[in-house]
Amino acid sequence: MAWPIAEVARMSGVTARKCTAQMIRLAELLAAGTPADAVPAQAEIDAQYRALAELRAVSAQEYRAIGRACVDNEQWRAAYETIAPGLAEYQRDAIEAYAATRLS
Repeated sequence: MAWPIAEVARMSGVTARKCTAQMIRLAELLAAGTPADAVPAQAEIDAQYRALAELRAVSAQEYRAIGRACVDNEQWRAAYETIAPGLAEYQRDAIEAYAATRLS
């Protein structure tokens, strides 16, 4: 079994180091009390979306499914929760806000 962050990175099309750095930046926003739909969080999500979109087109529905997988997939959730408690839900909520405002 792959280490959870490596699996998340593989699915995102980035290196594990870059994925971890993205998670840490989101965790810092979470710790600061930044809402998931606020500009700084949405900028991080936009960067993540653009990395995915370089691999192939990603619909709003598909991106929302990725957000839900951050919470529903045990390995992915473990990767996020290793960085910070509540980060999986924060990532999901940020993706949902992004999909609703930018992809719909």
